[in-house]
Amino acid sequence: MASQQTTVLPAAEDEWRAAIEHAAGCLACRTPGTVCETGEALLAEYNAAVPQARSGDVG
Repeated sequence: MASQQTTVLPAAEDEWRAAIEHAAGCLACRTPGTVCETGEALLAEYNAAVPQARSGDVG
């Protein structure tokens, strides 16, 4: 499968990919009503990267 970056926010792609890959293999992330600290941290990193990517302040 070829690697593709999002066209809107390519700078946030790594954070998004890390969160999704973690969630795919984490039972806690896939179970409604449970909390996974790692999953929450990865999602927080993605959420922080989005405004930076939109403002162009990447790096």
